[in-house]
Amino acid sequence: MITGTQGGRRALEILLGEQNLRDAVDYWNSKEPGCFTAEMVLSIIESQVAMERCYEIYKTQHGSENACSAVFLLGSFAGTAALPWVREFLEDEEQVIRLNGVRVLRRILDGPLGDQDSELAKDLLDKGESDPDAEVRQRTNQLRAYLPPYNSHLR
Repeated sequence: MITGTQGGRRALEILLGEQNLRDAVDYWNSKEPGCFTAEMVLSIIESQVAMERCYEIYKTQHGSENACSAVFLLGSFAGTAALPWVREFLEDEEQVIRLNGVRVLRRILDGPLGDQDSELAKDLLDKGESDPDAEVRQRTNQLRAYLPPYNSHLR
């Protein structure tokens, strides 16, 4: 039995319906009227299903505007489950994906991390700071400089 915040999030996923959450990601990507409302709801829920849909779009539509948008949207509500994907984003050939990958990492680092996630986050910050693109390096440096106090050990 899952309780607490994680249990509440899972309960919301069940109540709203997993397909509806996947559809909300797709609707946001459509840029139709109301798409930003979908983003706000996804930001509140922090749905694992929605995170996985964003990653699925990135993987299946790689190189498309939808893939870039999906990684950007993920940066609005990503949780630690998305942390392993950030390396893939930071290694992408497209600058916009790498920049959005830094956005995803920033969202994840807004919350506390366990020891294993902290090690991975530190590696990802180092990777972003060594990116060949100056803008990716700059955003990663800014992210590291303004970490919340509970993640200051990553500086």
